[in-house]
Amino acid sequence: MSESPDAAAPRKDWARQPSTALFWWGLPLAIGLSAHFLRFSFRAGAGVCAVALAWMAAGCLLNARRCRRVHCYIAGPVLLSGAIFAALAAAGIIAPGPRTFANAVSAILLLALLSFVPEMLWKRYA
Repeated sequence: MSESPDAAAPRKDWARQPSTALFWWGLPLAIGLSAHFLRFSFRAGAGVCAVALAWMAAGCLLNARRCRRVHCYIAGPVLLSGAIFAALAAAGIIAPGPRTFANAVSAILLLALLSFVPEMLWKRYA
C-alpha cells in the first residue's frame, strides 16, 4: 500500500530539515543582516537585500511546490515582492529613503513571519 501524498509532505518539507532550512532561510538572513552592519552604501546594501530576499523566496516557492506547505505559498510571493522592491532601489529606479527602505524590508519579513498563522488556524500542508 502506497503512502498518501499528505503523509509524505513532512518528509519533503525543507523547513523541517535543519540543513536545508539553514541554507534557504538562515544563510540569506545572516548575509542580509551582515550587510546592514557592515555599513555598505545604500545601493549596495539594497542589492544584497534583494539577493537575500530572492534567495529566500526561491526556497519558499520551491518548497511549496515540493510539499505544498501553506506558509510557503504565502511567504514565497511576499519575499519575491520584497526582492523586486529592493532590486529597484538598488538599481536607482525608485528612491526610497534609508528609513523607508528599512521599514519596507522589515514589513516584508514580518508578513513572511505572519504567514505561519494560517498554518496554526488551518493546517500545515495544502
